[in-house]
Amino acid sequence: MKNNTWKPFAITLLVIVILMGMFYLPRIQVGDKLLRRVNILSEIQARDNEGNIIAEISADEAQGIVEQKFDSTATHVRQEIYIDSVPEGMTAIEDFCNGEAPIMDRFYAALDEASSRPVRIAYYGDSYIEGDILTEDLREFFQQKYGGCGVGFVDIHSITAGFRQTVRAKSTGWTDHNANDKGKGFNKSFQGINGRYFICNSGSMKLECQNHKYGSHLDTAQVATVYFTPGAGLSITSSINGGEPVDLYANEGNATYEEETRTVTDKHVNVTYNEDSSEVYYDTTYTTREVTVPIVHQEQGHVVHKTQKGKIHSFSIDVKKGASSRFYGVALDGTKGVAVDNFSMRGSNGWYIQDIPVTTLKTFNRIRPYDLIIVQFGLNTANRKQKDYSFYTNKMAQSIAHLREAFPEAAILVISIADREEKNIDGEMHTMPGVRELISYQRKMASDEHVAFWNIYEAMGGDGSLAEMVKNKQANLDYTHINFAGGRKLAKLLFDVLTNGKDNYDNRK
Repeated sequence: MKNNTWKPFAITLLVIVILMGMFYLPRIQVGDKLLRRVNILSEIQARDNEGNIIAEISADEAQGIVEQKFDSTATHVRQEIYIDSVPEGMTAIEDFCNGEAPIMDRFYAALDEASSRPVRIAYYGDSYIEGDILTEDLREFFQQKYGGCGVGFVDIHSITAGFRQTVRAKSTGWTDHNANDKGKGFNKSFQGINGRYFICNSGSMKLECQNHKYGSHLDTAQVATVYFTPGAGLSITSSINGGEPVDLYANEGNATYEEETRTVTDKHVNVTYNEDSSEVYYDTTYTTREVTVPIVHQEQGHVVHKTQKGKIHSFSIDVKKGASSRFYGVALDGTKGVAVDNFSMRGSNGWYIQDIPVTTLKTFNRIRPYDLIIVQFGLNTANRKQKDYSFYTNKMAQSIAHLREAFPEAAILVISIADREEKNIDGEMHTMPGVRELISYQRKMASDEHVAFWNIYEAMGGDGSLAEMVKNKQANLDYTHINFAGGRKLAKLLFDVLTNGKDNYDNRK
């Protein structure tokens, strides 16, 4: 009988040799994921100061896939920064005022007027805030402290209406056009402040305020406002709390205009002829008068707002003959206190903002002015291969400058990308390469544009913070997006740093 006891040892040795040989195979990439190198000796091999296995770094360099080193000088900030004093553990807002009065003081000063007028916050972002995530709690915190009611601006139609907690919205008959639809019939000159416009021939929309479960100030609003650009023959009726419909707007003529009163100056010239000297004398006088003239609706811009006031639990509109009109949204607000408008655009990098006609934005600045505009993008830009984000932030800076031009009195706050994580070569969850680099470029962009900047990545805990939120059921298993519970956590961090800034402002006055 043959002795085969050597065979298991031979097979084991063969497997070890094969596994060790696989270490030298090129690493495989699936989509954006670079798979781990097969390395059965990883637990005992030497590591560098950053914890990377030296042997694996050498192997990667030999194959030409070593990651580009980040050049920190590319994002060096060279200007005076104002930073509030903050308690330990709080990440401060950096105010790139360049030696002038701090930009955020505009918002803090406005909060002193919240008892007598609406103080409005616009929050632009991508899918990170979709469905009113984060903004619903930011709104709640501010309304608890400074008063106010209502959910703010709501799109005429939204894909997130089914899971948004702060308002129940139902709409029928509308065609949705948004900035993500480029090449699909989207006309960028038609878009409103939200990067969208909606068209219907006959359509309806109903908003129902939600109860205290989703915010103690959302069950009742005091003012409902419809924002639109009217076309010929447009008719809008509205109803509060299911009551009798009233005429909100009617344009019966064929021309697309309303009327407004303007002051005009008339020039009068009295001519006198002197026969003796053959000279002509001119006596010029000027008089002013008020006249009623049509307002012609241009391709860009003319936005009409119509309001109804009352104790509003629900508000609905019915539209007839609206094919040549454009609608943007409906707002449910209070007559004073704080309002927070969520302007989310799924999949966007934020560049679309610069394409919103400045005439449209300036009109909104007149009819719905903002005291603070928050801009948070980057989720769809950061990736593990890229280290230089100058092209992205140079384009994004144009959107920031666009907002500054249209809303010159508003404070603008750029918020960095939050933590986004993936597995490293050891299978552990860590911040995705590229996130910290993008944050550095976003900070420099804020500096160049002389606006404020807040590093939410640092505030939430930095590397590993999103993995911790996943464990606590505050973020999704994609290790990218937060959920409503996570939104509340980050909203509290933002609210705390803003109210801390307000305290600093009060102490400086």
